[in-house]
Amino acid sequence: PVGAASVALGAAGCTVFWLLRRGVKRRPYSYPGDAIPDEQKIKREACFPPGQKRRVEPGWQPRQETQPKEDVLPHKVAGQQVWSFDVGAAGDAEVVDFDPSANPNAGDRLFRAARLRAWQGPRPDEAKPLASPLDALRKGFGFYQMIQCDDGQWAGDYGGPHFLLPGFVIAAYVTGSLEQVLPAAFWRAAEVYLRNHQQADGGWGTHIESPSTLFCSALNYVALRLLGALPDDPACVQGRAFIRKHGGVLYAAHWTKLWLAGLGVFDY
Repeated sequence: PVGAASVALGAAGCTVFWLLRRGVKRRPYSYPGDAIPDEQKIKREACFPPGQKRRVEPGWQPRQETQPKEDVLPHKVAGQQVWSFDVGAAGDAEVVDFDPSANPNAGDRLFRAARLRAWQGPRPDEAKPLASPLDALRKGFGFYQMIQCDDGQWAGDYGGPHFLLPGFVIAAYVTGSLEQVLPAAFWRAAEVYLRNHQQADGGWGTHIESPSTLFCSALNYVALRLLGALPDDPACVQGRAFIRKHGGVLYAAHWTKLWLAGLGVFDY
């Protein structure tokens, strides 16, 4: 028993010594990482060609979400922003301009315009001067009342990241359901989005306010091609030039390589 205790004590001591030594010499496996040094930070800034971009065609309307007939989700859907396209429907696309060089965030302008158009109740008087902070609060309350969804929520846009849409397009293409998942009108709207957010250097940022990165430039280029853009399309020519200038997809992030491998154009 004494010998076994001595062995156990010795083993425990060695383990503690190894852990302490490792903590001094090496970072723990769960180390979150240091801040990126200034010399390694991207020096570029987002830069979009000035001027109005392509407009989304009229006919898009926000709809109240409905529960799916198939009981495949563990909970009820709630809070989704649902859109449908009706060729004959009135729309605000023809009056809502988008210039990313002034503001790369469209700010849900189409959605707000549709909700304001559908509102049948009283509207705040925009021309009336505000006499007190309480008047300002009431005016703001009146505005948010007009854009509230029918089921009580306030819907919001999740269009900032540029690595979401390409993955959606690639997955639909790989499964042979691109035209079913993205009907013609959705297809066209996705292409407009991709073209409008391409920056002056030919790339796409990781998000709408990010400078161009190889990560999302490769993904969005591929998505644009899968949506029908030809190789000699000016947007594709510029996109390829940015990708090649920065070393090609071999130097892209692992997410890029994963999607491209799934597509069959990059080796696992």
